[in-house]
This record gives sequence, C-alpha cells and structure tokens, in this order.
Amino acid sequence: MAREVDILGYLPPILLEIKELKAIAGVENPILEKLWRMIDATLNNQFIITADENGIGRYEKMLGLQVSDSDTLETRIFRVLARYQEQAPYTYRTLKLILDSLLGTGNYTMERNVEEKWLTVKIELTVKRQFEVVEDTLERMVPQNMILTVELRFNQWSKIKLKTWGELLSKTWRDVKEEVL
Repeated sequence: MAREVDILGYLPPILLEIKELKAIAGVENPILEKLWRMIDATLNNQFIITADENGIGRYEKMLGLQVSDSDTLETRIFRVLARYQEQAPYTYRTLKLILDSLLGTGNYTMERNVEEKWLTVKIELTVKRQFEVVEDTLERMVPQNMILTVELRFNQWSKIKLKTWGELLSKTWRDVKEEVL
C-alpha cells in the first residue's frame, strides 16, 4: 500500500516554476516514498498474518522457534500461529490430560494450592528423560502468576527398604536415590 508521493502537489501553482523547489522535491520524493514503505511494513509486522520476513523473524525470536533455511514464509507464519494457539488458558483437568499423554498415568504427582498460587509437579524416575520437555510445556501452560516447581521424584525410603543390603552393595548412595529400582 505504498503511496505515490509528490511534494510539488502541495505547493501553490505560482511556486511550481521555481527550479530549486523542483530539485528539492526530486530529492525528497524518493525519501518520503521509502518512509511510507517502512511505515506500511511496520504496520503489517504488528500482525502475524501480514508479517514479512523481518516481522515473522521477530516473532520467532520472541517465541524461541528454530527456523530452517528451507522454510517458506507461509510455513513460518503457521508455526508462529500454532505456538500462540497453544498458549490458550488451560484448566487443571486439561493439564492432567496433557501430562498423562506425555508421561503416562501414574508417572507423576501434581499438587496445587490456588490460594497461595503454586503448582508442584514431581516426575517419576522412569520418565526422567522427558523432564526438559515437560518443564518447557508446563512453563508455557501454567499461568504466570503461579509459582511452578518441576522436579524429579527420587526413590523414597519405603521403596529402598524393600531391597536387601546385598542388592544395594554395588550401588552408591546417589545411584540408590536417582536410579530406577
């Protein structure tokens, strides 16, 4: 939506004959046309759908998205829109369903206190490889006014005491605490 700029159109007809003003207009017109293009680009880059390469690059940087050289502008716009869709407000029930699908039922415990605004998720050692993915997902899903704690649920004494000292002799205390028994 670049505009055609003509500075001479703003001058009264009597001044159109002055060659210095024509020269000034000849210099200013391209500068003002460039300025209009920049203003249009800035306006378009405020919205994901109309963003150009620079604008969508800003969104990707803010969201921490990785870009491949083979990605088209449409693909990049879709990826940014998908990320924004995922940040919808979630309910506690939906959060449980997502954790069940990521980790499996019973592979985590979740406690929350709505009045004190905190949520604690403890992940079982059997799924500790998914820890970072779960932590990133929860960071995006849990409201920012809640304190989120994600940690591994280490072996408890009730589980360790079922083993004999002979079975545990080859392990260090760290192994006993952090390995799946």
